[in-house]
Amino acid sequence: MSVTAIVQTAFIGDVVLATPLFEAARKSRPRDTIIAVVRAGCENLPGNNPFVDEVVVWDKRGRESGIGGFIRFVKRLRSFAIDTAIIPHRSLRTAAALFHAGVRTRIGFAKGGGMLLHTIRVPYCPGIHEVERNLMLAEAVGWETAGCLPAVFPDDHDRSAVDDRLGAVSSLCVLAPGSVWMTKRWPVEYYSAVGNAFAAKGMRVVVSGGEGDKEICAILSRNVSGAIDTCGLLSLRQSAELYRRAAFVLTGDSAPQHIAAAMGTGVFSIFGPTVRDFGFWPYTERGMVIEEDADCRPCGVHGHRECPDKSHRCMKSVTPERVIRLIEETLGS
Repeated sequence: MSVTAIVQTAFIGDVVLATPLFEAARKSRPRDTIIAVVRAGCENLPGNNPFVDEVVVWDKRGRESGIGGFIRFVKRLRSFAIDTAIIPHRSLRTAAALFHAGVRTRIGFAKGGGMLLHTIRVPYCPGIHEVERNLMLAEAVGWETAGCLPAVFPDDHDRSAVDDRLGAVSSLCVLAPGSVWMTKRWPVEYYSAVGNAFAAKGMRVVVSGGEGDKEICAILSRNVSGAIDTCGLLSLRQSAELYRRAAFVLTGDSAPQHIAAAMGTGVFSIFGPTVRDFGFWPYTERGMVIEEDADCRPCGVHGHRECPDKSHRCMKSVTPERVIRLIEETLGS
């Protein structure tokens, strides 16, 4: 029996966009052991995936950081005797780990610091979605990819946890205002205006975010009538279940848009420093990118900690009135 690994050790959203590769691996190599290799903090996402046999966590910012940690991780990887690895993450460190772990076939993009360590290099095509780019890696080795889409699989425990937080709430929307990159954050007062508009329609507003989003989520929750703040209280799969129940999710160019899209929920994503051409819009027919033209866009692949020209006009020019109108038109309300 062979062992196949899907290796995506970047951010949460990147792991969601790599999940179609799990299904493609199972379809194409049904007898293989399928391993998901992810960074610490992302392991909850593939932990209940029916196409994954085992999840390997790389704590590259913790106990497996530095040279010593890298060596320990390589030894762990080597113990799995991985034959084939699909590597969407364009990272020298990730590519080097698989090389030193003795993985014979390593398929990755012909771009990034690790490209010379791949045995098969696939062109990185701009202008298409990251999901489609990732599936090109699988197609390079003849895998079946038709119908493979991003997916997250909450279980009964996840559903119960969301029930506990929501109580008897039935009609809800989710606002997810956070981002690791500060310039990707739409102003909290804008989110508040949207939240109050839909609270006035009888919809319960639920605020969602991770540990790093607590401050902005607390402000938003205080500003919106009747809001429920779940920031830091739900796992990734539990957040996915929350999003599944929502009439819509409003967020930015960050992980919640990808989780919501994977759950089939209508998602409105506000883009500022980044653009669709990078390939990270909500991958669903029920997704909408809301943006305004600005001559400074894009200012970076991930945005920045601070706006380069100090104005943040790419986000501030997207008004809450416009967002409310677009959501109402889409929902037919």
